[in-house]
Amino acid sequence: MPTIKRKDLIIFGIIAVPATIMTINSHSPNFWHIASNFTFGMGFIYIMVGLSVIVRNLGLFKTLSYNKYRRDFRKHGNADSSARPASFGEFVTDTTGNRPYKGYLIFGAALLALSYAFVVAA
Repeated sequence: MPTIKRKDLIIFGIIAVPATIMTINSHSPNFWHIASNFTFGMGFIYIMVGLSVIVRNLGLFKTLSYNKYRRDFRKHGNADSSARPASFGEFVTDTTGNRPYKGYLIFGAALLALSYAFVVAA
């Protein structure tokens, strides 16, 4: 069973604030509509967070960060002339390969489905 990390709880809290504000501003007297608005708001923001991680992992951003890494390596390189910067493939797997985004997308899709279920129940 996966464990809940502190970072995930912080992100959940940050995402719950706009969803709560949106729910408070909702003037619907029906509980199901209020629950639907809350879960939709949270699900939408979770999907946006997951998509932002995917966009940061796309080619242009990888290339830009690799070029910055190479410039910094040359500027602050070792005195040993045989040292070379990592190849692009090594750089990508070391820096951007471990960013989880699937959890955000799956949880966001589940919240959107739950929101739809609340609308159907109303």
